[in-house]
Amino acid sequence: MSEMKRNILDIGCGITKYPHSIGIDINKKSNADIIFNIERGIPFPANQFDLVYTSHTLEHIDPKKLVYILEEIWRVTKPQGKIIFKGPHFTGAGAATNPTHLRQGFSSQLFCYFVSENEYPNYGKISFKVNKIILRKGRTRNHLINLIWITIEALANLNPLVCELTWGYLFGGFSEIEFQLQPIK
Repeated sequence: MSEMKRNILDIGCGITKYPHSIGIDINKKSNADIIFNIERGIPFPANQFDLVYTSHTLEHIDPKKLVYILEEIWRVTKPQGKIIFKGPHFTGAGAATNPTHLRQGFSSQLFCYFVSENEYPNYGKISFKVNKIILRKGRTRNHLINLIWITIEALANLNPLVCELTWGYLFGGFSEIEFQLQPIK
């Protein structure tokens, strides 16, 4: 696929748009190609994109619209496409203190609800394969602290759920969670 031109969508691109992507953002001061509120949907046909990327955007939307927006991301991603979703982890201080966040972060279990057969029938319309979950602490100017945090991240990412349930708060929480997903169609 590297020699082929890939269709990439960056949702909430801001001023640092994903390389070679079509950027969509509600902010007129962004580097978006399309100024649009994704709470109204994603203005592209189904199965359009090889990669849909969103970084620190979905925590700013109406929490009641999250399922709809995930349905839209699923819809516009090609069956063999990839989705990269980054956002604040619920244990990070920034998740709850940022006044523009309408949702206080995400858990590693977010996509467990999007399976075709579970007790939540409204979520069963779409499904995702979770290829990878990555917890990140962030970085400081202190190289020793960064080395310690990289070690903590490595241990946490062996099993993010166990980390969340047991020792996530002991180490000051995580600033970011990244999901690498594939739509199941």
